[in-house]
Amino acid sequence: MKIFLLCSRVFKRAWAPLLAFADLGQAAQAQAPVTVTVGTGTSVASTNALLSTSTTTNKYSRTLSIYSAAELTAAGAVAGSIVSIAWFKGGTGELLNPDSQLSVYMKSTAATTLGGDPVNWANEVATATPVYSNLALAMPTGTGFKTFTLGTPFPWNGTSNLEVLVDWFRNGTPTADISWQYTAVTSSTGVHATQVGSSLLPTVRYAANRPNVQLVINRIGLASRESREASLVSLYPNPARQLLSVAVPAELTAQPVPITLLNGLGQTVHCGVLPLAGSGAAGQLDVGHLAAGLYTLRLALQNSVVTKRVTVE
Repeated sequence: MKIFLLCSRVFKRAWAPLLAFADLGQAAQAQAPVTVTVGTGTSVASTNALLSTSTTTNKYSRTLSIYSAAELTAAGAVAGSIVSIAWFKGGTGELLNPDSQLSVYMKSTAATTLGGDPVNWANEVATATPVYSNLALAMPTGTGFKTFTLGTPFPWNGTSNLEVLVDWFRNGTPTADISWQYTAVTSSTGVHATQVGSSLLPTVRYAANRPNVQLVINRIGLASRESREASLVSLYPNPARQLLSVAVPAELTAQPVPITLLNGLGQTVHCGVLPLAGSGAAGQLDVGHLAAGLYTLRLALQNSVVTKRVTVE
């Protein structure tokens, strides 16, 4: 598919806000971390929301929750590294002995549901990233959001849904029920699953009490983000002699991508639009008429400008 040519004042004006965005550089890198809370419900539960922290014999629990990109961004989330996670602890009970085991996993996903009910834990965790593990945990005391700093910060691209998986075992018994705040969801939608038991749980059933979650996200510095985005844009062959194929994955765009090609003097030798193709944007650029040398390809993505070096032989 050839890239559609479009050189006009209107096209050039479309670059203005994106170029201004690209000039933010150092200011973006200096911005403070973002704290994001998803879930506004005030109901609490000690066995069917997050962790099995009742005084019963159900010492094992596993929980899986999907938080959509729309929910996260509406709460103020931005692309960056998730460095901590917190849940709201209620009740009067405490678990003071350091003999509990908590493991947390995360993954970015395009899925809006967890799949079959019950959910196969091994299948889900196999594609997730372990971000927190404490095999000798004493539960933080008091009520309110309790923060767990991730041993491995998790990169979130700002557009994918986020799945959080929690694996829990408590050796002791709390002094009284420890409850966890949640927001009710429709269990049939499959955005949340949780189960408790007296033994290890290979499967987890859908549930309605998705825990409220609080994330701290370190913003990606603009230069770091653009470097990562540039690495995802494909150019081939490069060096090119006749046709240069350009492909932008769906992770970076859901719409056509304006492009410009500049020569070594910074002069525009081509401008056009990379059309949607499959799950991203892709097309071919005819460079056969250009003089041999080094060129710069600029791509106006939805939230940034990415540049790639092109060699014409």
